This record gives sequence, C-alpha cells and structure tokens, in this order.
Amino acid sequence: PLALARVTKERSARISVGRGTSEQLLSRVIYSLYLVGTDRIEVVSQESVMPENLLKSLRSVSKSLIGVEIVEYSPGRIVLQILVDPSKYSATTVIGRMLELVRSMFEYIETYVASGAAHLLDEVLELEVEVDKLNALIVRQLVELVRHRGLAKQLEVRDYLATEYRNIAKSLEEAADALSEIAVILKERGGYLLEKLRREVSVLSECIDMAVLIMDRISKSLATRDLQLSNELLDLVAEYRGHFKKYADLVYRVLGLDEAYLSIKDVLERFAVAGKSLESIAESVFDINAWLSSETQISI
Repeated sequence: PLALARVTKERSARISVGRGTSEQLLSRVIYSLYLVGTDRIEVVSQESVMPENLLKSLRSVSKSLIGVEIVEYSPGRIVLQILVDPSKYSATTVIGRMLELVRSMFEYIETYVASGAAHLLDEVLELEVEVDKLNALIVRQLVELVRHRGLAKQLEVRDYLATEYRNIAKSLEEAADALSEIAVILKERGGYLLEKLRREVSVLSECIDMAVLIMDRISKSLATRDLQLSNELLDLVAEYRGHFKKYADLVYRVLGLDEAYLSIKDVLERFAVAGKSLESIAESVFDINAWLSSETQISI
C-alpha cells in the first residue's frame, strides 16, 4: 500500500511505501507532486530496507524531471529535493527551448527519409524525452505563478495568460509525441517503408520545410508580439494542413493498397496530429498577442 501525507506549510510530502507498492503508482505520485510545486518529497519504506524495484524507480524519476535531486539516502528512506530557479527557467525560455526541440525532430525525420541515416530516428526519440521534461517544468512554473503572482516578472508571463502558455507547452508535447511515434514506425518497419516514402520525397520535404517555417514564425511572433504576424501564422498553419492533405492523397494514389499502405497511413496520420498541434499553438500565440496589444492600443 502507498500512503501519502502533505504538509502545505513546507510544501513537502511524505510517501510511505511497502513491498506491494506499484512502481508505476510511485512514479506517478512523485510526478504529480512535482507538477503542483512540492519542494521536498520523503519516501519511507514500511520495511527496514527500500525494495529494490522502488529504489530503481526513484532513481529513474529523479532523472526524468528537471531540478530533482536525491539529497538523502538511507536503506529505508530516500529524500528528493526539487530546486528550480524561476529566473533561470522562465516560461518563455522553456517554450523557446521546446520549439527548438520539436523543430529539430521535424528536420531529423526529413533528413532520415532523404539519407536513410537510422541513428537520426534515435535522436528523435531522445528529443521527445527532453520535450517531456520541459513540459513538466513549465506546468510546475505556471502553478507557481498562480500561487505567487509576484513571480510573473521572473517567469516573463502575465498571470492571466498562464493557460495560454500552458496550452502552447501541451501542444508542443503532443506534436513531439506524434513525431516520436513516426520515428518508432520507421524504425520498426524499415527499408521497404522508406523506399515508398521516397517516391514523393520532394513533396514530403516541402511539407516538413513548411512545418519548420511555422516553428520559426511561432518563435518570432512570441518574441515580437506582432499581431499581424500572428494572424499570418494562422493562415500559414491552415496552408500547411492543406498541403499535407494533398501529399497524403498523392501518396495513396501513387502507392495504391499494397502491403505498405497501413504503415504509410500510420505515418501520415501522426503528421496530421502534429499539424493540429501547430494550429492550436498558433491560436494561443494570437490570443496572447491580442491580449498584450490591448494593454496599449491595437493597431491593425
């Protein structure tokens, strides 16, 4: 059994675990405590010694979250400390980094299709892990902003826009998940699928290049707070989604219903998910810039 007690005053938590405690449940509880802003997590074994599987789980989760360190060890007790400096990890900085990572994931997939360099697919999977870490961090930062509105300056976010920034981070995570799933499909189904994708590689490259352009425009729109640029971004995303539909129709027409059809369909559906995520991001960017423009004067 797993028992949890919280001490709000110190933002600390104490988790009691036993031999029958699920590793997955323990990891999820720690992950959730991290998200809601807990600073110190004490994990105590009901036995004299922490079960080996739970110890490994604690080590793993501490490596998967930014700012988490194991600061106290004993055979039956582990203490995790979360040390995150809001001024070092502002929301805008974290989102900027997530944008760079997702941009690279698009580029690695494009380069893999052109070159066949399989190690690039492993890089896509590694980058997805980094995006997950940053997404967890920004959720924690935005929860802190709700709790302490004085952090707005350090986090570079207006408190009333926290949900919009949260949506951007979540959508970036969803795009990264979709791209990592493409990498897994390409790794598992290999050469024959690659050969099929290359038949219309110029059109695929054009689509991915447009996605990369969108990522760049998102970064620029957030940095400049230009409402006109944000509006153009929405149009560009709509164009991208239409372009990808055209590519999908072309591929299905050229390849027909052969043995690669379902694999191609799986890949294209995940590109569509990534496109939908970009659309959601573009909408939030427009909303943010509209709000910020309204604080002075909106000129269109």
